[in-house]
Amino acid sequence: MDKEKKSAFSFRISKSNRTELIVIMYDMLEVYLEDAVTCRKEENRDGFKEQLRAADKVLAELQSILDFTYEISADLYRLYTYCRTALRRSMYRFDTSGIEEARAVLKSLGAAFRELAKQDNSAPLMKNTENISYGMTYGRSDILETVSSDNSRGFFA
Repeated sequence: MDKEKKSAFSFRISKSNRTELIVIMYDMLEVYLEDAVTCRKEENRDGFKEQLRAADKVLAELQSILDFTYEISADLYRLYTYCRTALRRSMYRFDTSGIEEARAVLKSLGAAFRELAKQDNSAPLMKNTENISYGMTYGRSDILETVSSDNSRGFFA
């Protein structure tokens, strides 16, 4: 994942509620898996492994945040375990078959969480974050950002 995508994900995370945060994690998974496929096409074994390990960390985080008071959590746990196993198999074999298996499962789960996120009107988890505005002013190499913040960032005493 390049610096620009990391920055975009960081911004989205700072403005998200609980359900949107899960959607962002699914989006991050897709980027890691796409980058792994690209590395495989380029015969880049180290990059391939690195991207699959990053995807595995996201899946592990999705497993760790499950609330087992709901019945569906056990099913989600098993699906995430299946995806993690498929990714490990791809890493071991240096092929993309496991990636495609995991993507098939994650695509439908991601779509379901996107629908849930549309219905979730709760407040963002992070408060007192910076507001970033992208203007029509361009620098020599890119679009300029304006960061506005007030003195109330951080913890209140």
